Amino acid sequence: MSSMLHVCVYNQDPNAVSDLKRHIEELNFVRLVAEVDGPDALADTLREGLVNLIFFHLDPDPDPIIRVIDDVSARYPELAMIAVSHRSDPESILLPMRAGCDQFVCEPIDSADFSSAVARAASRRLSGVHKSRCICVTGASGGAGTTSIACNLALEIGSLVQRDCALVDLDLQFGDVAMNFDCQPRYNIYDLAESGSELDQEVLSSTLTSLPCNVALLGRPDQIEQHEGIGSDLVHRVIEILATAYENVVIDVPGRFDARTTAAFEQADTVLIVCQLLVTSIRNARRSMDYLQRLGVSEERIEVVVNRYDGRSRGLTKKDLEDVIQKPIFASVPNDYQFIARSIDVGKPIAAVESSNPVRVAIRRLACSIVHDNAADAAGSDDASAGFLSRLLSKYHVTRASTPTGVTKCSQAARAARSRSGRP
Repeated sequence: MSSMLHVCVYNQDPNAVSDLKRHIEELNFVRLVAEVDGPDALADTLREGLVNLIFFHLDPDPDPIIRVIDDVSARYPELAMIAVSHRSDPESILLPMRAGCDQFVCEPIDSADFSSAVARAASRRLSGVHKSRCICVTGASGGAGTTSIACNLALEIGSLVQRDCALVDLDLQFGDVAMNFDCQPRYNIYDLAESGSELDQEVLSSTLTSLPCNVALLGRPDQIEQHEGIGSDLVHRVIEILATAYENVVIDVPGRFDARTTAAFEQADTVLIVCQLLVTSIRNARRSMDYLQRLGVSEERIEVVVNRYDGRSRGLTKKDLEDVIQKPIFASVPNDYQFIARSIDVGKPIAAVESSNPVRVAIRRLACSIVHDNAADAAGSDDASAGFLSRLLSKYHVTRASTPTGVTKCSQAARAARSRSGRP
């Protein structure tokens, strides 16, 4: 997961927000993506899934804001929250902490105290149960069914985690990801290349097409020749930003190796090579694995998925494939070509056409394997999070000796309030 924090400011005091925003902008690991002044606007922002840290400015009336904090804490336990107020008495600090805030910052804001609070909130976020994962889906041969698996995998992951899964069509000339959902994106990746502005989360978010099935789609260019205007640097930046905003990113990668596909593979947590039990497909699966490892993608990050598997066939077997790739098959998807073709023709995902179809069941099982593996990886990330916190604290020289007397008193009050509430 990226160490960039995307923050929202909840504030109902126009006179106070400028100083808070200035301190936020001084931190190069924090990006302000939203400002809201009421519960409805905050709910809309949180539904977009772009925020992982919220600043709650408690003044002038803290009571209704604390109720909002309590509600957000219950609904979004993975979010980090920081309370900001000019009140520094123990009760004023204790109430937002009880409601769910991780840190408390006194006004006037001191830079050292502020950066320390944000760094500690960052540590909590990075040690949470969610970890961004980028999954590249590519084919060992043409016509392997890569796009169908990528599209339905993104849908099933979104359904499992109940959040949007980002889906990128990296077949820049002939990609048909959008067709699988019967949609015509208003903007696509070429618009990002032509925008002329610095690519950031806000720009990228406005380009994505949000589908009602928990999928946020970034489509290929409208015109074939437009692919020439998209470089590997843009592909790298798009994936980097998506990984900060979405828990899961699925990329449909064409079965060829060039600078743009390499930029995707290098950032992938998992590369799924879709293969059929055919001699040419199996041979290319092995060659692709070898090439990816030469790029620096470890063997543990490369998995092979058998598509159109028919256990009744007397031809090559799964064992034959495993002998060639020298590792177990990650998943297999049964053969039902007519059903898949009908799903594509009507522009509906498999689950929408027939939820109990064996193909859908197999892809959902594949999604479960990825999601559950993701949670297991995140559970072991405490040490890495602690290291990130240490680097932040070191970077900003936040030490007891450098903390002004007024802030020290505030910190002491916060510790005393926590002690009385039984919190660490």
